[in-house]
Amino acid sequence: MKRKLAFVVTLVMLCSMFLSVGALAEQVEINLWTWTPIPRTAEKAIAAFEAQNPDIKVNYTNFNYNPEYLTALAAAAASDSLPDIIALQPGSLTQQYRDYLADLSSYAEQSWGADWMDMFYQIDRDQIQLGNPEGDTGAYIIPSESQIINIIYNTKIFDKIGVSAPTTWEDLKTVAAALTENGYAPLYFGGADGWQHVNVFLMLANQFGDDVYKAQTGEGTWNTPNITKAMEAFQAMFTDGIMQVGSLSNNAYPDGVNLFIAGKVGMMALGSWWWQEYTAPNPAPNVADWSFDSFYLPAYEDGGMASPPVGGMDFGFGMSKSTKNPEAAWKLIASLASGECIQAAVDDLNNLPAFKGVAPQGEIPEALKAQIVAYSENLDVAKNQRIASPLVENALQNALSGLAAGQLTIDAAIAAIQTAQDEALAK
Repeated sequence: MKRKLAFVVTLVMLCSMFLSVGALAEQVEINLWTWTPIPRTAEKAIAAFEAQNPDIKVNYTNFNYNPEYLTALAAAAASDSLPDIIALQPGSLTQQYRDYLADLSSYAEQSWGADWMDMFYQIDRDQIQLGNPEGDTGAYIIPSESQIINIIYNTKIFDKIGVSAPTTWEDLKTVAAALTENGYAPLYFGGADGWQHVNVFLMLANQFGDDVYKAQTGEGTWNTPNITKAMEAFQAMFTDGIMQVGSLSNNAYPDGVNLFIAGKVGMMALGSWWWQEYTAPNPAPNVADWSFDSFYLPAYEDGGMASPPVGGMDFGFGMSKSTKNPEAAWKLIASLASGECIQAAVDDLNNLPAFKGVAPQGEIPEALKAQIVAYSENLDVAKNQRIASPLVENALQNALSGLAAGQLTIDAAIAAIQTAQDEALAK
């Protein structure tokens, strides 16, 4: 009897071992490259996915965005060695790699139905095909997270020096001057980062209408009174002392945010991803107490319109045409949009979801909860934050940098952007 029992136990162990080996042998590996979300959030999201999908192993590589990620993507595309999934911004970055990406429309329809785009907030679905050539209705990017950009400020510092969130341009200059006089950086600007230039400019440009968007489709041009006025406002942020001294050589990350967290900075041009600081391990006192709120840039002109909510898709994911496991790759992309991946990321307060019906779970301070609700409500009315063409994006960044440095006139800056726009539209 003992020998029979030992034989049965051994047989069971051998069967279990063979089954485990078989399961491992059948496990599919998916390679994912990204610069976002931050590593701790990405690791939580991937762990949640792998727990639900033990047959898929995610090999995840996180880069710094500029220049590491952009350089790695360019090199991999040139050598036809892109990973299965790449993180993308809508518009210019997606268009740069569109020829290497699979159209995900059929996958999305199979997962979410014929009206699958309606599952995403308006601003996100508007950006899925941003920059596609005329007649191309392909979906080369699937939204993951959304954002609203504006100005974040330290409420403790404002209270300490006796100022409040500005409601006029004169208020903004007064607040900046008070911060500087009290030893704080006023509106910290990472001028070495092109995205900071574009974000602030689009906040201002939307005070004067939609000329920027018309110019990108060829319906209008960049040389309009409204865009000229937006350029003037952008330049004034430097000449009026709203930005910190030396801003054009500074980076928003990590330098600016570290100073902001440490209580050395009064304001920063950031957005809804700022909430991720709250869920960081051992947050600094300013973060643990959540001493931050936000405002939209006040009207540059007396009687004008303040900056509306600007934002949209923070990032999404595309599938390489060369992937050998498209079904598994899609399963991960779908999870990053609407499944366990995005839920884990949103619970970590990394940003807003792009897919409707996803909301953070867990205990959140009331002040922070109110901010999340307010931002979320703006996703269906927000103005597009992205530039459609890589050529125009690059020209805009360079022109704004030259304008801020006093090396370009407004007319010269606009002319350079229009040249790039004409080239992009001719393609």
